[in-house]
Amino acid sequence: MTSLEFHSSQRRARSLLTAALAEAAVGWAHRAIHAVVEWRRQRRDRAAFQQLIGKEDWVYRDMGIHRGDVEWASHLPLHINAAQELEKLRARYNMGR
Repeated sequence: MTSLEFHSSQRRARSLLTAALAEAAVGWAHRAIHAVVEWRRQRRDRAAFQQLIGKEDWVYRDMGIHRGDVEWASHLPLHINAAQELEKLRARYNMGR
């Protein structure tokens, strides 16, 4: 291998490494942005759900749930959609009717 061939292969290797690092950085940035967007959506959903807390009992009865269900769901971890969990409870209650 001549010196010129050696330097050419070194440049190619550096170029491939740079491309791989750039691709990894873009992938990481994409995942980070997706995580932030998902976190904001979860916070928005939970804030909307919090509007159910403190309503009168007739509101809960009209929805087919109980006050305790709303209080329970409000303490679920943020990554769990509290409204969906309440819907599951409501469906279970309605199966018994």
